[in-house]
Amino acid sequence: TRGDAPQLVAATELAIPDGIRFDTEQSCAYIADHLPVLLKEAGFKGRRVVCSVPCQQTHIQHMQIPGADSASLDSLVKNQLQIQLGCAPDAVVVRPVEVADVLRDGQSAKEVICFAIARDTVMQYVDLLKRCKLDVVGVHGEPLVLLRAFDHLHRRQDDETVNTIYIDMGWGGTKVAISHGKKLVFARTMQVGGRQFDQIIAEALNCDLSVARQRRLHGLDISADVQSPSQVPTAQQSEQPAGEMAALSSAMAKAQAESPNRFTDSDAAVATDQRSGQVPPELKTSIPPGHAPSGPGQVDFSELLDSLCDELSMCLRYHRGLFQGRGVDRAIFLGGEARQTGLCRHIARALGLPAQLGDPIARLRHAPSRPTPGFDINQSQPGWAVTYGLCSAPADS
Repeated sequence: TRGDAPQLVAATELAIPDGIRFDTEQSCAYIADHLPVLLKEAGFKGRRVVCSVPCQQTHIQHMQIPGADSASLDSLVKNQLQIQLGCAPDAVVVRPVEVADVLRDGQSAKEVICFAIARDTVMQYVDLLKRCKLDVVGVHGEPLVLLRAFDHLHRRQDDETVNTIYIDMGWGGTKVAISHGKKLVFARTMQVGGRQFDQIIAEALNCDLSVARQRRLHGLDISADVQSPSQVPTAQQSEQPAGEMAALSSAMAKAQAESPNRFTDSDAAVATDQRSGQVPPELKTSIPPGHAPSGPGQVDFSELLDSLCDELSMCLRYHRGLFQGRGVDRAIFLGGEARQTGLCRHIARALGLPAQLGDPIARLRHAPSRPTPGFDINQSQPGWAVTYGLCSAPADS
């Protein structure tokens, strides 16, 4: 339910096996087999569904369209896509998002974020949900609904001046969105995620990806790794990481030693609710910017870490180019891979930004206990931003 105090009605999670995650036909068949049972077990009611298509299957591109107005924007974007991608206009579902008016070669133009999905892909998911006897009433791009999960933090007019970069790190890739308050002004997908770290481990240790991931995440306890600002331990109290997390930390410490110390522990600002002055539960976990603990390592992640941080830095530079004098104020880390808080610390330090771990469903924990098959709602769930955002997304669009 919506409102200032939303209530949890039902929630469930289904893990897609690694071997079929990037095979749309097999993953759809797997979902079709398991989803009806899960919905029944979790006590869902009704058949109306709002969904998103994975970013890996969505073309996201910034465009500058000369002489465009809102009425002609859709057709102009489709025409430009046809030229760039060599596809027929009716072969893709396109949703442009206006960002700002800009000057291009001395001519007025509109900066637009284009979300384009192959029509066949959209229909594949629609057909999947129809097989589950569900009615699709809305399909949305992931960066748009990711922001919706935090709309309630930007309800005052002054909140529009707060610029945030959301970094959603998944196993298959990383989604980036920059907002001014609620307004999306930048979006990008990067093909760097947990899978690439697992591949490096698998090659170094001669094991398969599933074993590599278990070794990478072994012993990871998010509540022990990152605390609220009042609980951040001193360097003497911090424990050394275990397993392959030591290798990751060692690579991060090496990279940090080679770069200037751009901010101090006092810069670990935590966003507060403008009305209450309290830290909202969704952002209660601060990511301290200090050096990650070092330890012995067998695997070198430095090249991949440098690549990821360089790509994120380019996103910030693009934003600064669009909005002169408006920098990004904070980073919010999301996605399943954000549970590797050492990785988040490294990125936050490289970007020179204070950061928090986002937990969008934290505000639902006051609700009566409900069964949540597949995950524990009482644990931090940074991977649920898109799903939670879909709960408030408009239908019939």
